[in-house]
Amino acid sequence: MSNQVQQLLKVNSEMLDSMEIAKLSEKIIDNRQHYSNDILAKLFLLSARAASNQGDINQVYYFAQSGLASNSRDKKTKLSLLLKLAEVYIARKEYEQLLVLIQTAVNNSEFSGHLKHQLLLLSYRSVAYVMVGKHQQALADLQQVERGISQSELTEHIELLTILTIAYHQLGDYQTSLTMQLKILKLKFEMGQLTNLDQTYWYLGYAYFYLQRFDDAYNSFWESREHAENKNAVISVANANKGLGIVLLSQKQFIHAIEPLHQAIKIFKQHGMLAEQLESMVALAKARLAVGEVSAGYAILNSVIKLLDGKDISLEFAGFYRMVSEMHFAELNYHNAYLWRVKHSQVLQLKLNDKKKASSLVHGLSHLTLGTSTIIQPIEESRKLAVKLAKNSELSSSFVGKYQKQRVIIISLSALVCLLIITILAFFLRFRSQRRSLAYDEIEKPSYVIPNAMQTKFDYQLAFKKARKFQYPLSVGYLVVENWQELTFHFNDKSINEVAKDIASSINEQLSDFDYVGLLNEGEYLLLFEHLDKEEVAVKIDIIVQALNSRAFANLGGFSISMKSYISTPGFKDIDPYLFLARIAESVNISHVNQAKVS
Repeated sequence: MSNQVQQLLKVNSEMLDSMEIAKLSEKIIDNRQHYSNDILAKLFLLSARAASNQGDINQVYYFAQSGLASNSRDKKTKLSLLLKLAEVYIARKEYEQLLVLIQTAVNNSEFSGHLKHQLLLLSYRSVAYVMVGKHQQALADLQQVERGISQSELTEHIELLTILTIAYHQLGDYQTSLTMQLKILKLKFEMGQLTNLDQTYWYLGYAYFYLQRFDDAYNSFWESREHAENKNAVISVANANKGLGIVLLSQKQFIHAIEPLHQAIKIFKQHGMLAEQLESMVALAKARLAVGEVSAGYAILNSVIKLLDGKDISLEFAGFYRMVSEMHFAELNYHNAYLWRVKHSQVLQLKLNDKKKASSLVHGLSHLTLGTSTIIQPIEESRKLAVKLAKNSELSSSFVGKYQKQRVIIISLSALVCLLIITILAFFLRFRSQRRSLAYDEIEKPSYVIPNAMQTKFDYQLAFKKARKFQYPLSVGYLVVENWQELTFHFNDKSINEVAKDIASSINEQLSDFDYVGLLNEGEYLLLFEHLDKEEVAVKIDIIVQALNSRAFANLGGFSISMKSYISTPGFKDIDPYLFLARIAESVNISHVNQAKVS
């Protein structure tokens, strides 16, 4: 199982099977005393990666902390766990903790040996700097990333760009986030990294939503849900459902918003994701109230108040305070209605100040004038640089994609040509071998071997048509063992085969190289003589019959064979070779009978 952990670490993070890792983790954790700290830390890292694919940020945090607590000596594993923890801090918007974590890792020399890790640390630190407003430092880190990214693989580009894109999303620069996410989406499709498309579409959905492109937002959240369902990532499904519900609320399709929000709340509650659950409940309360389900809406609002326990909800859902104030007003509880309205005003002021701060950071002046010199605003330069990195990565992927396609085509064609040459060479060698074998068989062929009936009929038909076309004489001889049936009745197959071999040998011994003999049926033989007239053939047939007369068949005992022969030559009127052959067979009954009695 330790070897299995080591092998899984080599697998692309997006391709990890969460069920396989869960089973492996259960077996190892139950017997953790038998495993080293390094194996335990690597197991927690695998679990954190699988949880990240599922969108379960709470589990990512738990596994990352558990892995770091294992005190592994493996520097690469410790750094990977720190980066997973940084991913959690970004998702939870805990940027001060993120900056402290990454700054510590950057300053630690043991983490500075690998280019990929350096770039990831710089990317996370640039995010932290951006979020706390230190844009000059963020720009410096981004410039280092730009210099190093050309030396890294395209798969690492996606990871780096995703980190930067999330920063601009959290910062509220949704146009930059949208531009970069679209580049990342194209990169993923071109490189075949389609496992975590649900997360990319989810960020795209929010970028479209905040830019008030609600139809595009709905389509992106729908795609996110489809991809999450395909890989059975229930938390990602809940996140997508929450996004769908919010978009439908903005489009005033309140009835349609209820079901996805209800499903999202159910999953968030099961996995203890309180913040996401509360936000979804506020959205659901708004939908219930909008369709006239007042009591259900008020019940949800009271549940949210109870779960908040005096804490504030996120600024994006500040409308919650207004709805609670209106609820108390409708219930004639004017004092509470006033207090909640005051709270709503205070939260709106905070939200306004937050937007102003974000606006000053994101959409600040392009230039600052100091005396006669002009200095480019660091945040504007950082944004341009981030988009430039995304575009360069897209161009690199397109070039690499085209290069790889051409390379595949060239390799395929080369392989096809080689295969064709090998096939032709194999056929040539086989043909050559067959020719040699055939020549050898012709030379060494036993005297008792003659063609079978199918070959005989083919050769006869060919010789017949050739003689008729070129008008040269063709004599056809027909030999038949008259008492063949009687012999087969009295003797076994072995004896009959020996007799057939002796007859074939006797016939072959009397024929020249240009004469032909073949078997028509058992005990029936066809002889072909080209360019010979009937008289010459008759002499050869008589010699063959006499040879059989003088041959002793010891295996027949007192039995003898009785031979009949007939000779004929086709004329110009004979068109069908088989009709001619049929007439020969019929004529045997009235032809001269040559019998050979052999003891």
